Amino acid sequence: MEEMDWIKRLEQLYFSAVHVRQYSSNPGEIQRRTWNRFSICRVIAGKGTLMINDVVHTVSQEEWFLLKPGMHVELQTYTEAPIRYQIILFSCVALTRSQHNWHASTFDFPVTGKLHMSSNTRDIHELMNELVSGKRPTESPVNLRRKHLVHQLLIQLMNQVKQAAPPVAGMDLALEYMKDNYTEDLRMEQMAQMAGLSVNHFTRTFKRQLHMTPMEYILKQRMAKAKQLLFSSDKIKAIAEQVGYKDEHYFSRMFKKKEGIAPTLYMKKKVNRIATTYYGLDDYVITLGLTPVSALSYDQRVAHPVAIPMLQAHRHQGIMLNSFDESYDKLRRLQPDLIITSDRLEPNEALHHIAPTTMLEHSNHFDERLLYMADIMGRTEQAERWIEEHAELSQLLRGRIQSRWGKQRVMFLRVTATFCRMYGRNSQTGALLYDDLGFHLPYQFPEKQWAVEMQCDAVRLYEADHIFVMVDPTTEARAQLRQLQSSAEWLTLKAVQEGRVYNAEDIFFKTLGPTGRMWAMKYVAEQLGITAR
Repeated sequence: MEEMDWIKRLEQLYFSAVHVRQYSSNPGEIQRRTWNRFSICRVIAGKGTLMINDVVHTVSQEEWFLLKPGMHVELQTYTEAPIRYQIILFSCVALTRSQHNWHASTFDFPVTGKLHMSSNTRDIHELMNELVSGKRPTESPVNLRRKHLVHQLLIQLMNQVKQAAPPVAGMDLALEYMKDNYTEDLRMEQMAQMAGLSVNHFTRTFKRQLHMTPMEYILKQRMAKAKQLLFSSDKIKAIAEQVGYKDEHYFSRMFKKKEGIAPTLYMKKKVNRIATTYYGLDDYVITLGLTPVSALSYDQRVAHPVAIPMLQAHRHQGIMLNSFDESYDKLRRLQPDLIITSDRLEPNEALHHIAPTTMLEHSNHFDERLLYMADIMGRTEQAERWIEEHAELSQLLRGRIQSRWGKQRVMFLRVTATFCRMYGRNSQTGALLYDDLGFHLPYQFPEKQWAVEMQCDAVRLYEADHIFVMVDPTTEARAQLRQLQSSAEWLTLKAVQEGRVYNAEDIFFKTLGPTGRMWAMKYVAEQLGITAR
């Protein structure tokens, strides 16, 4: 981002909350947490190390850090010099205006982590001192003043930070280089030279700060990456090369020495505690005969979630993650062996610091994904059983729908606070309606488009024999639905006039998992008077 561009964006920040804190750590203490707010931190005394997303930084007096939500931090204080620090916690969004409407968006600062400042920081220190020594914001003017000061402090920090300056020699530089280049053939002499220390002094300092030798640190990074890559179709030789081993047999020996099992058996034998962080992924794990330790709940996103006994029995044994809260502190305490997430979520570095994390590409081809996962996890029999049952149910219901109704066009409509969205064939509901159950798209719907987003009165442009409606569980969305239902455009639709409008319940989310998809097939058929019995 160009300098003037991000300075302009900084001026667009809106602060919803600001809190000021001062802390002192105990000698030798280790503090760990996943950050859930933005924060500015100034160290006022002491020495130690701060690990931010596995990158280790030295900490000393008058150093500054800018942290953002999702960062995992681990602060360790040296026994001889406890750390005292001040923190400004804040929540903010960027506000922009277009076509007479205001839009809020998340803000990415141009620099985060440890801030390498220029020498001219007097104004910054004065702003921080006023924030720390100011009155408690019990009154509105005081609170507004505090938000203004934080805003000015951020602008000053970003102006003063040395973005283009080369890193100074020291442990920070050596650690950062090792983190980025652990797959290379690193020499101890090279690392010590970067740190400005002798080899012996570098090794001793490294072990004191990280409680492991430099080689143990490199091995840890390589094994963590290897575990992630093992949840793929890559051959062991390719995985070995990706983590820095030219000899796959040597890699296998090192892996077995570290993990107690050969890499070829790791996913099948060692991975028992699987965490999932996206809708439906827990369903895949359960369908394969395993019990996930976490699942992402969508209960807050639908008005009346329906429990499927098979899935519910397994979910009660783990934790349900809140889809509106990106904090993974509960997940960290579970200590999973593997985390499975989706590319439909923004990448979250915090997950990688909890357990090896693999991101699956979203797909509506359930059989392919299920077989892929089953092959890696040694669960092919369970996958083949589901595929067979799914094919039998699909054939049965398609035949009965065709026999009773003939060719039918079905619309799946989602109503939110601001728009109506109609889903096409290339979506999870499309795969359910048009592939599994053999319905046809509404008239005029673009064949290759995954969805059409429109104002609700545009529904008149399409026609279908049956309409399934999903409403977001908000007051605004329900008001939008009432407005739609009372409109002339809605009342003239064939399906409305013939009483063929159905509550979609939560099939939108159910269809993201194999077992849920089977339930959704039966539910849709039952609305049309068709049973699988």
